[in-house]
Amino acid sequence: MELKIKTTELQEMVGKAITGASNNVLLPITSLMNIKVKNNIITLTTTDGTNYFYVSSSEKIDCENFEVSVIADLFTKLIQKTTSENVELIFNNNNLVVKGNGEYKIELPLDENGGIIKFPKKYENDFRNDFGIIHLSTVKTLLNFNKPSLAVNVGQVPSLTCYYCADSVVSTDRKKICKTAIKMFDKPMLLTSQFMDLLGVMTDEEIHVTTTDNDMLFFTSKETLFAPITEGVETFPIAAVNTLIDSAFSSNCKVPRVAVVDLLDRLSLFVTKYDKKGIYLTFTKDGILFSSKKSSGTELIPYVASVDFKDFTCCVDIETLKSQINAQDGEIIDMYYGADIAIKMVCNNITQIVALQQDDRAEE
Repeated sequence: MELKIKTTELQEMVGKAITGASNNVLLPITSLMNIKVKNNIITLTTTDGTNYFYVSSSEKIDCENFEVSVIADLFTKLIQKTTSENVELIFNNNNLVVKGNGEYKIELPLDENGGIIKFPKKYENDFRNDFGIIHLSTVKTLLNFNKPSLAVNVGQVPSLTCYYCADSVVSTDRKKICKTAIKMFDKPMLLTSQFMDLLGVMTDEEIHVTTTDNDMLFFTSKETLFAPITEGVETFPIAAVNTLIDSAFSSNCKVPRVAVVDLLDRLSLFVTKYDKKGIYLTFTKDGILFSSKKSSGTELIPYVASVDFKDFTCCVDIETLKSQINAQDGEIIDMYYGADIAIKMVCNNITQIVALQQDDRAEE
């Protein structure tokens, strides 16, 4: 077997495909990149053991059908460092020879029977339920706004590590919530963080979606992403989340976002480990007074606008607040306050909730 491909195209392909390899030491296949030629199209495949990510060439190549698997990290680094116009891949005696600037021989890993490792076929099933199309721009929005609100650890409710996708997309770790008013599916589904990250690597604006009863397939002209449907959608606390989002907040104000971001950077210098990352927000007639717990740092941000002002003080986690504000892209923060458990921020079709901390001063 021998094939030739433009270096720039192969570099683009491996750069995408490597994002699907998780390199889990307990799952050897996750450290591999499968190289397959079928009907003159070369496809690179990687996996994290659940998601399978396929990246295909845009043009046909002159080569017979074949399939091998290589160590993903080594192959990617070699191709990315190649500067020749073309790359030749030659399969010979359980080795893959890469010819570019020079000639490099990569020993291929073998299965338990001494054969070339092939990836399992995942999407040659009857994908009959056409969900339609989602857009790459939507995925980028969700990665920007919703991802900071995902739970990182599985904990007692694994579904909180996923995006809840229905009429809106919701993510929460119980300390913060983000709801994006973009419809993804007609029925609720969970998309894992890893799956959404891979969707963000895709090229085309239109991403086609189709499913079976158990699996789902997202594909463009160059990429295909397969995964089993994530179970546990019924455990996601969507009713409680919507109740909190729809809760009445007595007052509303608007403040300049960049000024708040800069202020929080300065104030964080005066927040110690003994403060449990907490800072105070005091809503005054003139603006929001931000202060550290020991009052060693204070700064007032004047309102751009204020509606139904009431004196109110609350304590929030500075890192949580920063992550939510940094996700925004507008010039103004539209903040709702007055509730005992949270503050709310709205940016276009995005709603963010930040839970309040207990006020330590009440204990003194």
